[in-house]
Amino acid sequence: MNRVWVLGLVAACLPSPQPRDERPRASGGELVERRVVVNQSRPSGYFQTTTHADGSIDAIYHVVDNGRGPHVEARVTLAPDWTISAFRATGKHLMGTPVAETFQRAGGHVTWNSPEEQGERDVSTAAFFVPMADLPIEFLLVPAAIKAGGSLAVLPGGEVTVAEVATMTVTAGGQTRSLVGYSIVGLGLDPSYTWFDRDGRWFGTASAWSSVVPDGWDSAIEPLIARQRELERARDAALATQHATRPVSGLAFTDARVLDVEKGVWIPNQTVLIVGDTIKAVGPTGKVKIPEGTDVLSIAGQGLIPGLIDMHSHTTTSDAILDIASGVTTVRDVGNDPDVLDDLKERIGAGTVIGPNIVRMGFIEGRNEKAASSKITAETPDEAKAALEFYAKRGYDGIKIYNSVRPELVPLLTADAHARNLLVTGHIPVHMLANEAVKAGYDGIEHINMLFLNFLATHDTDTRDTTRFTLVGDHATELALDGPPVLEFFELLRQHKTVIDPTLNAFEGLYVSVPGKIPVGLEETVARFPVNVRRGFLTGGLPMDAAKRATYAKAWDQILAMVKALWAAKIHLVLGTDNFGGLMLHHEMELFVRAGIPAKDVLRMATLDAARAMRLDKQVGTITVGKRADLVIVDGDPLDDIAKIRATVFTMRAGILYKTDALYGAVGVRP
Repeated sequence: MNRVWVLGLVAACLPSPQPRDERPRASGGELVERRVVVNQSRPSGYFQTTTHADGSIDAIYHVVDNGRGPHVEARVTLAPDWTISAFRATGKHLMGTPVAETFQRAGGHVTWNSPEEQGERDVSTAAFFVPMADLPIEFLLVPAAIKAGGSLAVLPGGEVTVAEVATMTVTAGGQTRSLVGYSIVGLGLDPSYTWFDRDGRWFGTASAWSSVVPDGWDSAIEPLIARQRELERARDAALATQHATRPVSGLAFTDARVLDVEKGVWIPNQTVLIVGDTIKAVGPTGKVKIPEGTDVLSIAGQGLIPGLIDMHSHTTTSDAILDIASGVTTVRDVGNDPDVLDDLKERIGAGTVIGPNIVRMGFIEGRNEKAASSKITAETPDEAKAALEFYAKRGYDGIKIYNSVRPELVPLLTADAHARNLLVTGHIPVHMLANEAVKAGYDGIEHINMLFLNFLATHDTDTRDTTRFTLVGDHATELALDGPPVLEFFELLRQHKTVIDPTLNAFEGLYVSVPGKIPVGLEETVARFPVNVRRGFLTGGLPMDAAKRATYAKAWDQILAMVKALWAAKIHLVLGTDNFGGLMLHHEMELFVRAGIPAKDVLRMATLDAARAMRLDKQVGTITVGKRADLVIVDGDPLDDIAKIRATVFTMRAGILYKTDALYGAVGVRP
């Protein structure tokens, strides 16, 4: 869930938000600037601003990627202190819900209003309004914060700190620009970065996911990302040094309740001995011999469970920290920039980043106007072979096939993958159905909607856009889960031992979210996030009127019923988030229980069953002698109340111990 920072058009060092004479102008003396939005090397939209003679700014931000995207038209008026005095925006959010937002400051009184939130208050000092609209104004925020001395209150709450952190010279088309990089801390889980010319004019932003740069300056993106990675590496290494505890001669957990996930029971009064990164002994406290010099930690009254496994991650460094804080010690990353992912995995292994073990699934997509952005694409058999070769050479564990891959390439990809001992999971490509993908060699299917589309879509349905969501919302309740077609499909899944990863919380937000309200059951989790992250949960799901809202609520109930039916049919289920790391896996577990699946089975799915799906059950998934020391200490009994899975106290990954409250604090999350 990476937001694109796109609005920033005035200079930090200029005395007022007036355009410079030498910059391009439209008729009437207005300054017009246009930037391109680049998602993983693919132009995906644009950002255009028009600065008027009175200093007001009109902005248009338009992106289409993966069959969806925001379109926002805004007017911004700046005060002399560079904060916003007035703001108005219309358009649509990522999934199509309407943008209709206003902000006004009159003297010391501010008011704001949108479908998601409304408020007013008196302010006596500089404060910068951050809109809900998909026009985050970090690039106006930088000069405002610098003018305020580096730190600035933001509305509706919080504070940001802006600092100069780097300089850089970039070239394109025979031109050279000297840039200054700034970090922004306080808006999200990670610091963010943006770049200005030395004279104070905003240049753009760059990231592995999405960048916004002037037309013709695409070649600057990679050098800027590389410089930012140096900054990120330094911060990551400092956090790893600060928070990791490495027992020199081993560690013994004593007086522990150990969860046997296979039987779904607690084994009381146990000692678990860890030496290096391996579990060396498990047995009754007092009977396990603890070698001289071993550190001993009594965890009487607390539970010791195997490290959790998130089967649908798109891992960032903040996700990685959240995972360890939440007891997630292994993730399966099913879609990421391969260079970023490989670097992150290497640094986690080297101990210079806090994070889980990463199982990498290489993302493969087709090419068309509705395709998702991807560095690795395939439209022909030769390209499909080259894509497999790319990931195999990098030592990936499997591949993920996405929406726009041609159906005729699927059997070629799966056969090549299996010949290389790689696993295959993914979406069901457009013009293909789930049963056909299973027969063509899929080892797993991502997302519960793909199972519904097996019955609700046809080969002519365009499932590359939001149709893959709305078709389920409109018609899910018409599907008889105990009818012959569904039961025959379940039998096919059983025969092929297909692994299903429903990613329920990704759909809860689509079908039952209401603008301005946190979905029921997520209130406590969302309250722990920084304010601007919390606001991201308020935008609602798919656009709908009251009648459709009732229909989609019933569809959500049917989705939960489908998951329970899969469990009852003994289909191999695992848990993935497709969301923020760690905390959202806890919520996914709660949703599985809400669907009617016993907590003991959910805990097994999130540990041993996930390990089996990745052929890692000899290494992780249970607290067993010889396995990797991936463990979680919880203060409570998640067998009795699955919500207690949130009460992590310590996490151990590969023998390294972390205090979880401190890790949450490192990314601005309340323990």
